[in-house]
Amino acid sequence: MNEDDFKYLHILVIDDEAFMRKLIERTLSDIGIGIISQAANGREGLSLLQSAKSKVDLVICDLEMPEMNGFDFVKQVRSSADERFNPKLPILILTGHADEETVRGAASLGINGYLVKPISRKSLESRITKCISSPAAKND
Repeated sequence: MNEDDFKYLHILVIDDEAFMRKLIERTLSDIGIGIISQAANGREGLSLLQSAKSKVDLVICDLEMPEMNGFDFVKQVRSSADERFNPKLPILILTGHADEETVRGAASLGINGYLVKPISRKSLESRITKCISSPAAKND
């Protein structure tokens, strides 16, 4: 992807920490992402996906959140019969958990990428490019 491609993307950031949402939003803006939406948990994220005025191209989602965590959010999107959800929507997990069990658990749900906090602009940009251009991970 080139810089012009990024300005047409709509990315939804789901994280319960307002500071982290703001930091990710700033990084995405620096990369050149055109539309950035935010939600404080998976339930809000689902609601935003249902009501978004423009198609969401990628979700960046934390794992540990109140009301609905990242695992449950991914399960809901991937298995929903609701036509407002794209079951193949690229989902990038951004979390503080680097242990193998958590990574495997997220991958088994069909995520498109996994990044451990803290992140750099370069790693986020690279992962976004990979997520947008490759299919979801296999459900093993």
